[in-house]
Amino acid sequence: MDSKERVIRTLKFKNPDKIPVDLWTLPATYLKYGKAFEDMLSRHERDIVSFDGPFDLSHDQKTYQPGRFTDGWGSEWMVLQAGMVGEVKKAVFAGTGAEALRAYAPPVEAFKVQWAEYMPRLDAKIKEARGKGKFIIGGWISLFERMQFLRGPENLYRDLGLQDEEIYIIKDIVMEFFREYLKAWLNADVDAIAFGDDWGSQRALLISPNIWRSFFKPLYKELFDMIKDKGKYIFFHSDGYIMDLCPEFIEMGVSAVNSQLWCMGVENVAERFAGKITFWGEISRQDILPHGTPEDIRKTAEKMKKYLFVNGGGLIGQSEVGKDVPLENIEAVLTCWNE
Repeated sequence: MDSKERVIRTLKFKNPDKIPVDLWTLPATYLKYGKAFEDMLSRHERDIVSFDGPFDLSHDQKTYQPGRFTDGWGSEWMVLQAGMVGEVKKAVFAGTGAEALRAYAPPVEAFKVQWAEYMPRLDAKIKEARGKGKFIIGGWISLFERMQFLRGPENLYRDLGLQDEEIYIIKDIVMEFFREYLKAWLNADVDAIAFGDDWGSQRALLISPNIWRSFFKPLYKELFDMIKDKGKYIFFHSDGYIMDLCPEFIEMGVSAVNSQLWCMGVENVAERFAGKITFWGEISRQDILPHGTPEDIRKTAEKMKKYLFVNGGGLIGQSEVGKDVPLENIEAVLTCWNE
């Protein structure tokens, strides 16, 4: 059974031969450990390959280089640590009104030009991954976070709470771009499309569940339906406490959700949702990965398998490792799922 079949069987609860393995790595991890880390990765099979492209933050090397830079939308970022993502310091529309927003054109044409230039390289990468039998995820769609990058978090939360005209203009700007972005990725030979919006604090959603359902859910559903119409899978990342969103993801047909299970309680999550959606990791990167031992990691993986791998699927062995994770813990993450 190759990786692609293994992942699909997991998503469909059809008894894969083993739990698929995925690993996210920040550039800072490579900078810290160098060849020792690269050699470790070469020794361990991973089933999922993720590709970025034009206008994805991870695609632009400036995203990880200390200093200031302006992204393709016009927002100014500050990066303090090499290999780590910075934050927006000057949002395009911070303090501006509806008139300035209406005059703004999203960078659709620039994306199309860069996409056409990038396609030969992307096709070569995809062909190589196909030759290895990998499951391929393409792109990274962030609606809520892109709105924050454009407006600034404080302004965006105010707009959402007051339902000001500005929030609807921003919505149209972001959706105009991501419709075209998604069309491009859907024409590529990928198995799934990735979404990433951090919706939770450690205790609750960042906005009212009712506002999420009325304002954001229709936006996601439109894009999800485009993906399902092409026969591809939907993978969704969201940090924080997102228990209120899991039923929505299941209803809309999300294939796999990557979340901070441990701030919600893995038993609580499993009681409500195990067997209904695949959990795309993860072992806690807040405590277990950086501060635990390899044995702690193995015990955590066993608990996740016990509660989440049900009815012949539902769990992908994924974690994200930063520069604060010891090498022996990274090796444990790569081996613990199928020991």
